[in-house]
Amino acid sequence: MKRQFTILLMLLFVGLVVSCAPKIQQSFVSNNLAGLLNSGYKQKADNFLIIFDGSSSMWEKYNGTKKFYQARNVILGINQSIDGLKLQGGLHVIGDTKATKGTLVNDSLIYGMTNYSQAEYAKAVNSVEINGLTPISIPLAKSIDTLKNSSGKTAVIVVSDGVQVSSDKATPQEAAAKLKAAYGDRVCIYTILVGDDPVGKSTMQAVADAGGCGFATTEGAIASTEGMNDFVQKVFFEKAVVAQEKPVSFNLYVKFDFDKDTIRPQEKDNIDEVGSFLAMHPEIRLTLEGHTCNMGSEAYNMGLSKRRAESVKRYMVNKFKIDPSRLTTVGYAFSRPLESNATKAGREANRRVMATINR
Repeated sequence: MKRQFTILLMLLFVGLVVSCAPKIQQSFVSNNLAGLLNSGYKQKADNFLIIFDGSSSMWEKYNGTKKFYQARNVILGINQSIDGLKLQGGLHVIGDTKATKGTLVNDSLIYGMTNYSQAEYAKAVNSVEINGLTPISIPLAKSIDTLKNSSGKTAVIVVSDGVQVSSDKATPQEAAAKLKAAYGDRVCIYTILVGDDPVGKSTMQAVADAGGCGFATTEGAIASTEGMNDFVQKVFFEKAVVAQEKPVSFNLYVKFDFDKDTIRPQEKDNIDEVGSFLAMHPEIRLTLEGHTCNMGSEAYNMGLSKRRAESVKRYMVNKFKIDPSRLTTVGYAFSRPLESNATKAGREANRRVMATINR
C-alpha cells in the first residue's frame, strides 16, 4: 500500500513538472536564404535590434501556452532563419535575465550592437526570464543611443503583448516616433503581437505605423514555416532591381526620295554597316522602322513606310544572308517625325528607316 502511494506521488510530481515546463521551440523554421538570393532578392537590412518583452504580463497564457514562451520561440525562429546573413545585431530585454536577476534593472541591452552570431544570439535569448513591468516606450527611446554607431539600414522588431505598464510619461507610439525622427529612412519598425489584448493590438499597430516603413503582425501569423519565411523576406530582403538593358536605337540614315520605297545607291553603305554587324552576331534581332513625311493621307503613308522598311530587310537578307525571322518591319507613316515637316529639309529627313536592336 505504501509503495503504491509512493508511486502515485511520483506520477503526480512528474505531471506537475511537465505541465509547468516551458514550451519547447516549435520546429517551424526552414532557413530560406539561399532560395531568396537565388530568386532575385538582395539583403536590405544591415542591422537588426529585437526588443523582447519578458515582463510579468507575458506570464499569462494565450492559446494554452504562456505568452513569454511564444515570444521566445518566434525570436529564436527569426534568429535561426537569418543565420548566414552579415549583420550587426542587438537584443534589448524588458524583464530579467540570469545576470540581472535580483536587481532593480527592468530593461537592458543584453546583446550588441555587435557582429551577429546565431549561436551567441540564441544564448542571449535563452537567458531571459520573466519579471517586472512593461515599459515598451523605454527601450524604444533608448534605441536612439543604441543605434548611434550603426551604419546602413536597421530593422527594429518589437515582440510583445503590447500592454504598457510603466511610469514613463511617453507612450510607445511617441517613443517610436522619436526613434524614427532620429534615423529617418534608415530605421523601419516591425511589431509582433503575442496574445489578443485589444489595447495591446492597438499599441503595437501604432508603434509600427510610427516607423513608416515597417508593419504590424502577430505571433500566430509567423509561427509557421511559410509565415516565418515571409516575415524574414519582407524585413531583411528586397527584390533586386535588375537594370534593363535599353535597346540600341540609331538612325540608319537610309533616306528615300519622295513617294519612293527603293533604296538609293548612296544609302547602301549605311545599311552595310548594320548588316555586317548582324552577320557577326546571330543572337541579335532587329526591328526596322519605316517613316514618311506628312504629305499625303495617313493611310497611304502607312503603307509607304512599311514598304520602305521591307526594302531594307530584303537588302540585308539577300546580301548578308540574315535569317528573315530576325528582322521585323513596322511602318509609322508620319506619326514620329525626326524633324519638323514644315520645311523641305525636315520632310526629306523624315523619309527614312530607323533600326532598333533588341538583344
